[in-house]
Amino acid sequence: MMTTELPSIRELEVFRATIFTGSATAAAERLGVSQPSVSRTLAQIEERLNLILFIRQGGRLSPTAEALALNEELDPIFDGLDRVRSFADTAEAMRGGRIRVLAPPSFCNHFVTPMMIEFKRAHPSVLIELRVVSSREALGAINDGEGDIAITTNRVAHPGVRMEQIIATQSVCVMPPDHPLAKKSVVRAEDLEGEAFIALSSNLKARMGVDRIFDRAGVTRDIVAETTTNFCACEFVASDIGITVINPFPVMRNFEGQLITRPFVPKFEHSVFAMFSAEAAPNWLGRAFLAYLKRSASAWEAGRAA
Repeated sequence: MMTTELPSIRELEVFRATIFTGSATAAAERLGVSQPSVSRTLAQIEERLNLILFIRQGGRLSPTAEALALNEELDPIFDGLDRVRSFADTAEAMRGGRIRVLAPPSFCNHFVTPMMIEFKRAHPSVLIELRVVSSREALGAINDGEGDIAITTNRVAHPGVRMEQIIATQSVCVMPPDHPLAKKSVVRAEDLEGEAFIALSSNLKARMGVDRIFDRAGVTRDIVAETTTNFCACEFVASDIGITVINPFPVMRNFEGQLITRPFVPKFEHSVFAMFSAEAAPNWLGRAFLAYLKRSASAWEAGRAA
């Protein structure tokens, strides 16, 4: 069985240009080639496919039914080629672009900054900008076009932004390895009655959620210190000031060998989100950085489960 030699992409571009313009002369001008070259190409395509594609009518080339059907089949192929060209153009721009990232202090030192360093090594020509801001400041900056991606622990309901989850975790109880509660496989709210406790600041969403759990359980903790970050809470615990209940991501990697964690119940979920403008979604550069963040979060989670 003989195999039909298919037209090349360039030849098919000539075919589509002729359908669009209605003449070999106009197709030649559109493609920057000679009119005889277009005519030869059309004749070669008809010969290879054993089809009549155009009929000359009053100085114009009118496509046959077969030509129109073929052109319809080619639409998704050329759409795909357009996407490849667009990707190549954007990838080229990425090599010299800029990305502006906004993040709260608790994520800068232990997650975002290491990722930006890794990203910079992979894209040495990219200018990276990192601003340390609160979630409220991040929302304003994204809306004002002063940042490309913001990292936040709050799901913001605002028409001007979109949210994409990076990771979801559950609260853990953090303690020194020799603490009596370390013998338990799971720590319950009731187990912390009267315990010296390191709490997050009262204006933080995570603190409010944990407080509700203890209030519902009727448990009174002995709050001996308050702090604005999980990292500082862990430093207090490492100094044997008390124990805490926090989101383990991403700070616990910094305390391996010093502190241990136990699942805490009732469960309290924490999420980390990427926030970006609803009107101007991240470009390829922003999406590439977001992929770095997600891969790092997945690696952290896999290492913690191991």
